[in-house]
Amino acid sequence: MSSDSSSLTERACAIVGSVIPSCMEGLRLVELGQQRPLKLHERLGLFYNSPLCLHCSCKRVKFDKEREKLREIDRQRRASAQ
Repeated sequence: MSSDSSSLTERACAIVGSVIPSCMEGLRLVELGQQRPLKLHERLGLFYNSPLCLHCSCKRVKFDKEREKLREIDRQRRASAQ
């Protein structure tokens, strides 16, 4: 029974890991978003990464700075699209 629960736990972690990106993946998404508009699944991953990874400081300063750049680029994209 313990192998069933561990495999269930492993599956659950794999699903969560595929939906919520790691810190490195979150930073990559921010940098990618500065180059091109993010796809919906990329925006969702980035949206969920930010609040869940507040405790993580591995790249937090760079992430916050790059995220602010991304927000400004998004504002400019929206303004030019109107």
